[in-house]
Amino acid sequence: MVKLPAKVKKFGCAILFAYASSFATEVVRPVTTPHTSVTLGGIVELRDDVYSGDARLSTELAFCKCLSIYSDIAYRFASYQYEVANFEQQHEIVDLRVNGFNESYLGVKIFPSDYVGVSANFRFAPGEGSQKDRFQRVAVEPMAVYPFSKYLLLGAALGYYTFIEKDHYLPGDEIGGQTSFVWKPFFRLENPRGLQISYVFLLRHRVNESKNKNLLPRYQKMDDLYWGFRMRGEIAYFFQSLPFGYGFGYEMNRGTLFGFETGHRIEFFARYDF
Repeated sequence: MVKLPAKVKKFGCAILFAYASSFATEVVRPVTTPHTSVTLGGIVELRDDVYSGDARLSTELAFCKCLSIYSDIAYRFASYQYEVANFEQQHEIVDLRVNGFNESYLGVKIFPSDYVGVSANFRFAPGEGSQKDRFQRVAVEPMAVYPFSKYLLLGAALGYYTFIEKDHYLPGDEIGGQTSFVWKPFFRLENPRGLQISYVFLLRHRVNESKNKNLLPRYQKMDDLYWGFRMRGEIAYFFQSLPFGYGFGYEMNRGTLFGFETGHRIEFFARYDF
């Protein structure tokens, strides 16, 4: 039996409460071994001509070096769309989108060795803050990490993603892969403080077409095969005198329906590593 510190137990209770009450949007994470951390962020996003503002809570709770659970929780406070349409005359269209909770993700990470492990996660049905990704999803991701040095961690992962049918509509399965690094130049490990830089590149492919089972069998396939990618870079600084590290992240994604819709995301965040 692993004995947990009191602060970790309290943190775990907060995570479980968040699982029960909130929804989230998936964040591109570097591939790492289990560890305990919490990140609070504010996000500005442009996606398919929709401008949005979100708040995010990302958590991971490690019970030991080989096992952790994690979740991403986000709430959309504002979203705005502006279009110019040409009919018989030009019209300007302003659309204030419905706001609320986005998609939610709950996962577990297992590392039986220091270098190789596996992650599994489940995406719940989204709340009113999401205009995309309306289906529940199950994912399995084999992972590998390599500590190149005390200050540089390299990671890679493969993934298989399958969706749960809703209203007789079934998105096609996807496969993917990602690489990442976490670099801590000029970092003081004995009293953790200093600069941390991370980068993730993720590629995903839909391997079979989605089906609309409301139609006759010969018309069910949706012709939506795609290749899509996402990339995210972060830079953060951890202070000795302050409880959190503070940083900036930029993410770009590009793709097609149910993939990574073309967009950009900027995030300012505070992170605490236990």
